[in-house]
Amino acid sequence: MENKGSKIEKDLRIEKIKISDVATYKENVEINDLRKINFFYGSNGTGKTTISKIIASPNNYKNCEVKWRSDIKLKTLVYNDDFVRNYFYQSENFPGIYTMGEGAKDIEEEIKKKKDELDKIKEELINLNETIENKEKEKTQIQDNFNEVCWQSLYLKYQQNFTEVFKGYRNNKKNFADKILLEYKTNHAAVKDYGELLKEYNIIYNQTLNKLDEITKIEDTLINDVKLIEVDKILSTSIIGKENVDIGKLIHKLQNHDWVREGKNYLENSFIESEQKYICPFCQQRVDKDFKHKLEEYFDETYENQIKNLESLNDRYTGVKKALEEYYQKLSTIQNNQYFNEKKQETEEKFRLLFQIMSTNIEKLKEKKDKPSIVIELESILEILYEINEIFDGINREIHNHNNLIKNRKTEQERLESEIWHFFCNEISQYIDTYKTNTSNAEKALNSIEGKIEINDQKQVDINTDISTLEKKIKSIKPTVEVINKLLDHFGFKGFRLEALDDDKHYKIVREDGSPAKENLSEGERNFIIFLYFYNLIQGVLDPAENINDDKIVVFDDPVSSLDSDVLFIVSTLIKKLLKDIRDNNSNIKQAFILTHNVYFFKEVSYISSRKTYNKRKDTIYYIIRKKDNISGIVAYEENPIKSSYQLLWEEIKRKDVDKVCIQNAMRRIIEFYFKLLANLDEETLINNFENEEDKKICRSLVSWVNVGSHEIFDDINYSPNFEEIEKYKKVFQKIFEHTKQIEHFNMMMGIEKPVS
Repeated sequence: MENKGSKIEKDLRIEKIKISDVATYKENVEINDLRKINFFYGSNGTGKTTISKIIASPNNYKNCEVKWRSDIKLKTLVYNDDFVRNYFYQSENFPGIYTMGEGAKDIEEEIKKKKDELDKIKEELINLNETIENKEKEKTQIQDNFNEVCWQSLYLKYQQNFTEVFKGYRNNKKNFADKILLEYKTNHAAVKDYGELLKEYNIIYNQTLNKLDEITKIEDTLINDVKLIEVDKILSTSIIGKENVDIGKLIHKLQNHDWVREGKNYLENSFIESEQKYICPFCQQRVDKDFKHKLEEYFDETYENQIKNLESLNDRYTGVKKALEEYYQKLSTIQNNQYFNEKKQETEEKFRLLFQIMSTNIEKLKEKKDKPSIVIELESILEILYEINEIFDGINREIHNHNNLIKNRKTEQERLESEIWHFFCNEISQYIDTYKTNTSNAEKALNSIEGKIEINDQKQVDINTDISTLEKKIKSIKPTVEVINKLLDHFGFKGFRLEALDDDKHYKIVREDGSPAKENLSEGERNFIIFLYFYNLIQGVLDPAENINDDKIVVFDDPVSSLDSDVLFIVSTLIKKLLKDIRDNNSNIKQAFILTHNVYFFKEVSYISSRKTYNKRKDTIYYIIRKKDNISGIVAYEENPIKSSYQLLWEEIKRKDVDKVCIQNAMRRIIEFYFKLLANLDEETLINNFENEEDKKICRSLVSWVNVGSHEIFDDINYSPNFEEIEKYKKVFQKIFEHTKQIEHFNMMMGIEKPVS
């Protein structure tokens, strides 16, 4: 059936083959840019059959991969040694090949409609699979972007500060991002700021830290004493004598109570015993005892008691100051307490202000003591004392937490780590929400597309079932017998033919008289009939339940082995027709691989046109397989690189990376072919033209094949060059052409232009 121009026809095929660690493919090899028609040329043992086996059964090669376009695999038919062995040697008869019979035009027309419908579904599936691939890439990019955000914003930012928390996530961005997502979903720890977390972390994970003693606060008794001193009424009392004493009126009038009180003290020390008089400390006049008595009466017991209260108050305040100074001194001895040290400057400033105020207050008390009649007011220090104790309360809370952390280190580590992960999640919560939204959208799109694919897959199954049911009505194995026998007869193979068995399921090979012929076929006859069998299998199916029109790819691995030139030409012609149908989209074969070591067959089957430009096609590519040091490699060419076997030998010599064994054999075969053709090589004369013994030895190793033949074993010639000697071989090789006056031929084949004279 023809189906030209369909997009599905162009798209479905193998687009890449990866080969590694199998046979002579010791190093990774990727065959990219595969096209509809793919030619592979390589000598025996270079690795052609390995490629055909990988295409046939990729699952058998764990380090290799066959990549299908849009991940849609097609039926694959491979002609190689395995196929010959399975179908010719391991069973007595050939399984029958079912193809379409004649006389079923209406059914064929209905099948064609079904096939067209199936192609549309396949095309839609390709588009859906491409959309899925793009969505998967989008989803992967979303994940990669999120991984990078987590890594840059959290890991790189905090790795030095929270080293222990990052254990297990240091070398894998994906694992780290997954941990963040898990914590975001399940973590309900308390929210703390970075500084608080870091402080706790440095405690919990610092194994050298010990418990700390709490700071002793300023005692309440001392504070209460200050409170009482500051409100003592004596401070606001003007301490004076009795006003109803004679001299009291004068003292009150003059307001010189403190001056008189001070004079009284001097008066008591100026008594003259002989005169029973006192000397006034102010006017130096004699005064009698009665004046002194009046002074004592003025400064009575009440006055003296008030003075004593004032002095006591002064002593108490001085005592408080001394106690606070001693307390402050003890604070200065505290060491290795980070929480106290953090507040040390603030505490020192409080105490500096405290002592400054107290010193001022002591001066006021001293003045009051000297002048009891004045009224004073002390500046309060209570607020400062309370503030100091509040600072120490805060410090002690920190110390308490510190000690608890050390006491319950393991439990606290688990708690803290949970809080740190929660902190991380909060740090990038907006990115997490964006990631979850974008991922959810991508997954919804993927689910929708996958649903459509599932529907189309079921449609494919249903249509294939319909096609299979229709084909069963007109499928038969007999048309294949007729086609193969007609070809055998047409090409002169008269001694045997194919015959369908009575079960209408198998073929046997028979002679003209009907006797079995399989066991005594020549190698060439065997290879030709098995090739014809495979060629017809491409057009049919082995199981009548299968669809004949299923899309497929075919692989030919050295199909002309042991065939003479006439049959080789026949095989080439049949394959070329198949390739033309593929190029013209006139076949359900979507891709072909041709692998061979036969230069003549390669040239025949790959020939398209004598016009050079026409041989470079977008639907065709060429590969050369070479083996160096028992390691295979593959090089791709847009144009056919094989001109002839003779040219190919010269191409080997031109290569810079030529294998040491290959160059030796290539040189020998060139000399054998060229000089046998000319028949004018005198081996001994040629060898004697070389003066250097080593050059003579190289020359002898190269020309010996001319006389004895290239397919014999030479026990006496075992000279094989190493890498350093390859250049010597090339020089001797060139000298051979110089000494035989054939240097023009050498220059032509090597592409050396004659210098302009």
